[in-house]
Amino acid sequence: MTYKRIVSLTPSITETLFAMSVKDRVVGVTDACDYPPEANSKSHVCSWFDPDLDRVTALEPDLVLGLTATHKQLALFLNKKGIKCTLFNPATVDEALADMQSLAALLSISEQVASLVKGLKQRLEKLAKQVDQIKPEAKQTVSRVLDYEDEQLIVAGPKSFQFDVIKQAGGINVSTAINEAYPVISFQTFKTWDPDMIFLCGTDQSYISRLQADPKWQSLTAIRNGNLHLFDCGLTCRTGPRIVDMAELLFQTLYA
Repeated sequence: MTYKRIVSLTPSITETLFAMSVKDRVVGVTDACDYPPEANSKSHVCSWFDPDLDRVTALEPDLVLGLTATHKQLALFLNKKGIKCTLFNPATVDEALADMQSLAALLSISEQVASLVKGLKQRLEKLAKQVDQIKPEAKQTVSRVLDYEDEQLIVAGPKSFQFDVIKQAGGINVSTAINEAYPVISFQTFKTWDPDMIFLCGTDQSYISRLQADPKWQSLTAIRNGNLHLFDCGLTCRTGPRIVDMAELLFQTLYA
């Protein structure tokens, strides 16, 4: 079957569909689907955390694409209505590339997408060679902080793709011992980890300034050495083709 009316419920998948040159088949996206910019011209089906079922079905899709962690109940509802809903859940960079291949097969465009995936793999191979040149004693410890509030932090753990991006970039993630995707930890625990480099996502530079001015955060090595970084959420939080861009950027930030 050739799917011609696709609704994407996550920015990562929207980016992937556009990179695969099937944008003309996309009829609906979420409010968060902002890359490439032309994705915004598609009909919006509300937040990707809470898609509007009426808006989704009103678009008469023949395929809806989402995330396992977020859209399980929606998938059950749509499948009962005879609307195919396929979910993805990549936990590593390799799984993200494998999902691209699976999506290409689902859309009957495997041959056309082969060069895209091949190019991404070649870039990862080049990056791996660069990482191999870093001496073990020069490897930087890293933490990806997703949130900080009331003396608690949410960080990227071993079951998250963001953890794997750090690994691909040659960083040593300080949360290795907590076998969860996004564990919640105390600031005291974080202080004992004391990573060499910390990164967050967003565009609010004033938030970074507040953390840098916080006496507790000033006790951290990363803050004292100016290694608190803010990256584009589109790079840090998505498993589309730009996941490789993020790995490359992180490597350059750590070791350039």
